[in-house]
Amino acid sequence: MSEPAISAPALAAPVAVTPAPPQRKAEAEALVKGIFQHMDYPARLELKDMPDGGIGIACHFEGELPGITAGKARSWLVDCVQFLVNKAVNRPTVEKRWVSLGVNAFPELRSEKPEKKEPAPAPAVKDAKPAAARSEQPPKQAKGDAAPKSGKPATERPQKPARHHEPDERSLEVKDDPAASKLFTMLAEKAVKTGRIYAVMSLSADDRARALKAAGAVKGVSVKTDGEGHWRRVTFTPEKLTPMPSKRQVMPDYDDEEE
Repeated sequence: MSEPAISAPALAAPVAVTPAPPQRKAEAEALVKGIFQHMDYPARLELKDMPDGGIGIACHFEGELPGITAGKARSWLVDCVQFLVNKAVNRPTVEKRWVSLGVNAFPELRSEKPEKKEPAPAPAVKDAKPAAARSEQPPKQAKGDAAPKSGKPATERPQKPARHHEPDERSLEVKDDPAASKLFTMLAEKAVKTGRIYAVMSLSADDRARALKAAGAVKGVSVKTDGEGHWRRVTFTPEKLTPMPSKRQVMPDYDDEEE
């Protein structure tokens, strides 16, 4: 008897993506340009339609600016501006159009996460031992023999992944940035004057190295880096800490008649 023929599944036709309306492009361009103008960051913008229907903007900067690293398409500063622009452009009542920013080049298209495949069930293994053999009890072990309490064989524990160690910023050789060094020096002097501990996050490795170098020249304060990844920070700790003023409650003075 011949087997029935299995027809191949029909392929779904690709969905046509329409480009963003000109008004949305003009709105996104005006927002990005206005934000950089308020920051005194001169930038020349280029726009293009992304394959997913979004808006791609290439921000061309002149010279070296804090928070923007030459040769990198993304930075924490550009990510913050991108977040604000998307919140303003993609309002709840309009169609979503993702705005992507890039440094001196157009951003790459976001890749979708692959779907997780469920593991295939393990095939059932038939027990080849007869019932009589299974009913027999295992022989008793001598007292001196070391055996695990449970009947299950001891399994090796999986090794923990190696912990990522951040590089020592004091050994980095970076270019001098007078503006950044001045800010870090002022912050170290403020910590000495007020007796307070200050910490700065979201800095690049080069900026952390500049902070360590600038604050090291200030007397009465110690500076160090701690944390990993996005949470790595620079901490300014003065030698003399000023205690916080405590607020004491004073009981009201009641009259004798009210008592």
